[in-house]
Amino acid sequence: MCPKIDETNCDEEFNNKKVSGLKYGVIHSQIGFSDGVSIVMKQVERVLVENLDISKEDIVYLVGKSNVKNKRITENEILWDGHRVNRMMLRHFESGYGGGLSEKIELAIWNAREIIEEWVFRNKIDILIVHNSSHPVNFISSIALSRFYRDSIRKHRKAPKYILWWHDSHLERKHFDNPATDVEKYLLEGVPGRFVEHVIFINNLQFKEAQKYLLKINKRYPGFYDRILSNYNVVYNTADTSIDSFKDIESLENNIRLKQFIKDFDIKKFLKRHKLELKDVLFCLQHTRVLDRKRIDFALKYCYELLLKNKGKNFKTIYFLVSGQSTRDGSRKKLGRLNRKLAREYGLQLFLTFAEDYYMKTKLSFDEYPIIFAKLGGFSTYFSEVEGFGNNLLEVLASGLIPVVYRYPVFKKDIEKYNFKLLMLDDFEIKESDLKETLNVVRNNRKRKKMVDKNLKILKKHFSHDILAMNLRQVAGKNKKN
Repeated sequence: MCPKIDETNCDEEFNNKKVSGLKYGVIHSQIGFSDGVSIVMKQVERVLVENLDISKEDIVYLVGKSNVKNKRITENEILWDGHRVNRMMLRHFESGYGGGLSEKIELAIWNAREIIEEWVFRNKIDILIVHNSSHPVNFISSIALSRFYRDSIRKHRKAPKYILWWHDSHLERKHFDNPATDVEKYLLEGVPGRFVEHVIFINNLQFKEAQKYLLKINKRYPGFYDRILSNYNVVYNTADTSIDSFKDIESLENNIRLKQFIKDFDIKKFLKRHKLELKDVLFCLQHTRVLDRKRIDFALKYCYELLLKNKGKNFKTIYFLVSGQSTRDGSRKKLGRLNRKLAREYGLQLFLTFAEDYYMKTKLSFDEYPIIFAKLGGFSTYFSEVEGFGNNLLEVLASGLIPVVYRYPVFKKDIEKYNFKLLMLDDFEIKESDLKETLNVVRNNRKRKKMVDKNLKILKKHFSHDILAMNLRQVAGKNKKN
């Protein structure tokens, strides 16, 4: 039996098994989309298979929604962050639940717990990697998972080692500052809950921000804080370098991708309709989902100022593509209105395009857009106010595309020290010097080559999947604490 002070599940020591002999389960709201967590999940599977010699058949997923179909993926909407009860919990975060709401919530949690239990034991999972059970955006699944562990202990059933991948949390969002009393009880119970055995933070700011909250959980469940203190590490996002050097942008494979883009996105028709040639267009990629905090509004203003500064010398217009899908916050409609307003004010034309309108028309995947825009001699915007780390930023750099970046807090703390060659803004202000530097980069092939080759060297040295593999081997092979 496990000591009462530490309610983790007892098991044989994991270092008595080879890491490659374990079965891995992964839980998250969704998989196969353009969000940062989906990207990490894809990277983690690749590392487990290619670096740690784990069979794909020994890696299974439980998600609310999947954009890919695979027999290893189990879908159930109750685990999706867009489920009506989960959204209801978020809507009433400050006002509380009470009465009928509580009944609906408890029923949803019970159903989710049953689904998790059946899936875990059917697949005989040894290691459970859970993405963002530290965030109430995954309220139902996080609390249900915590109750699954609680009930497993009560029944003396062996449960998997619980690894939390902490991408972000409610502690980093102001609109989660004031939970109602009953809401806070749910948070302390299961977001992420006391049964977590190891935490992987994706940046160095997170543990400092989380400490006070972890200590609050510790007041209810003594011993929890000390366990996490000795069982956490920081693992930066990593990146696949799709090219080895700037000259690889011209490869035959990338020619095929470019031709596919021109065909699927009707670029020839677009050029003919507006009496343009390809050389008249500067291509700008916003390689993110459509969210307010991504500050795509500022990116549009920046591009209009760039058009104005250019005065038609190097290009006549900008083709601005947002590669990720839109969300439920209404950002896309606001961006459309803003673009029309800016076009009137500047007397210039910028073509705002959303890749999601072409998802059914193209075989191009989300991660292929950066290399296409690099081949087109374009650039990228990345003005996010807040990021857990910057997965999409790394993808852009790894494809030979130069981004203009706002120095958000994690960028300043964890990324800037590597001295990537990119363009940086300290504030959401458009300065003449920044516009001039951007134009110098997009029109100077030799300058861009030096920047790209330097960035690729940095990525290979400091952000390779080998580093992720080393951390996963250490975490998965570490003894469970009794």
